[in-house]
Amino acid sequence: MSRSASQIIRWHLSWGIAVLAIAGTGACKPTCGPGSANSNAASDVVIIQSLANDWFKAIDAKDLEKTLSFYAPDAQYLSAGRPAAVTPDERRTLWAADYATAGFASQEATSKIEVARSGELAYQSGTYVGRAANEKGELATSTGKFLVVWRKQSSGEWKAIIDIDNADAP
Repeated sequence: MSRSASQIIRWHLSWGIAVLAIAGTGACKPTCGPGSANSNAASDVVIIQSLANDWFKAIDAKDLEKTLSFYAPDAQYLSAGRPAAVTPDERRTLWAADYATAGFASQEATSKIEVARSGELAYQSGTYVGRAANEKGELATSTGKFLVVWRKQSSGEWKAIIDIDNADAP
């Protein structure tokens, strides 16, 4: 009894699907699936929003030490149009330059915070309105977006590991 090419292909496909289904269920450990969702996600969102609000206040007050305290030691600050700041000293230099700029002010607003299932990472996205004197000494306003990736430290404290912003088109 000879099989047609389409019958052979269907047989291989059905076996392939069965093997993938069995392998997939065997590979999923108790940490997978809907039952493994982070049960602390809602409280983590509240904690991160509170930290973000405190960070916004530190920026508004131009409090350099408090501003820097929200970063993990290995954090990256990726500010639009400037070199990546990947060390504590580089982050300090960029923020100090911002705070020294005449007329500097920034208001941030969080749009969304989401915590990963693992409970180890989260992201916060939002918008900002920045003000500073331009090269003519006139107060200029810019708007933009930001994204912060937070990582829960071994102490249980959340710290920013990536802080990126980009300005909207003029």
